[in-house]
Amino acid sequence: MKKFAVVLACVFTCLLAQDASAAIKFKRFTSCPDGLVSKKTCECHAGPRSNRFEYCHAGQYCHTFTGECRK
Repeated sequence: MKKFAVVLACVFTCLLAQDASAAIKFKRFTSCPDGLVSKKTCECHAGPRSNRFEYCHAGQYCHTFTGECRK
């Protein structure tokens, strides 16, 4: 019974660590407005409800119709 409790605790610990790791890997940034990006990093979305986006950096242009960043 003690081994089962240890295994169960390990499983829960791994699941919690996996969620925390995913939050770090998939960091969300604010949405970019259409045009020249002045923020350090933001997400350029193709429309308000689209899942298609690219990360734009300062000095790039965000095209919200296609969700692309260009220089």
